[in-house]
Amino acid sequence: MVTEGFYSILGTLSLAKELYDLGRYDVVKEHFFDTLSWDSEMDNIYGAISSVFSGFDSDYDDDDDSERMVFTDDVISDYYEMAWKYGRSHNVRHEENPYVINAKNEAGRQLNFCFSMGWELLSCTKTKKTSRQSKLVVYIGSCNCDNHENLAYGLLRLYRFFKDKRAEFDGGMKEATAV
Repeated sequence: MVTEGFYSILGTLSLAKELYDLGRYDVVKEHFFDTLSWDSEMDNIYGAISSVFSGFDSDYDDDDDSERMVFTDDVISDYYEMAWKYGRSHNVRHEENPYVINAKNEAGRQLNFCFSMGWELLSCTKTKKTSRQSKLVVYIGSCNCDNHENLAYGLLRLYRFFKDKRAEFDGGMKEATAV
């Protein structure tokens, strides 16, 4: 059995399955190549990274070989709107809000896997309007490690976290479990 590219093909299938389970198979249909091969794996990974959240912006700096990615989506905004409502009804400061703390902890669990990558969850809970401006920013510096596959999986898990918390709240729980 020839195994050249076998792991790349399995990686693509695994990523497609994760997106399907998340209810985001549209990303696979729109951004993945029709043919499975070892050389299309990175393109599929980049397709997942750029599409799992509805808003994506990326700036690459050739001078220092670094990239900044900004992700926005209603699942993030809705989550921080819940945090705003919780903080307002319980008179809790932003830094002490369990929703804000929980989201930062979850982002850390999903995105702290490479020394050359950083992230910031820009959570706005001052007003209902500013909660709609919340976003995730990821910084990737130059290094010899390839961390895009881990980033894709981390983003998928973080999307699931926000989506599940929103569903939990929408399901009738006025105070969804934040911690």
